[in-house]
Amino acid sequence: MKRKQKVFSPIVAIIAAGAIVVILVVVLLLVQKVGQPTLERTGTQQTTQGVPAIQNTNDFNNVASQLDNTDLNELDRGLDQLDADTSTF
Repeated sequence: MKRKQKVFSPIVAIIAAGAIVVILVVVLLLVQKVGQPTLERTGTQQTTQGVPAIQNTNDFNNVASQLDNTDLNELDRGLDQLDADTSTF
């Protein structure tokens, strides 16, 4: 008695190849956008978010002092306000 072998359908292969191509294109587009600053619309304001590169020790010391002088309570108040705003939905 001969067994009937299942043949891998060419249609399935074409669909799988197309899905792989679509995934690769999406990943490549996302990778290209990661290095670019993002333009966000917040209410009526537009903000561009970018961080300058640290090129010498003075830049590093300036950034370190800004980080040391950051008021964490202010950040907490902002997060608490966001939490209160989202809980009203």
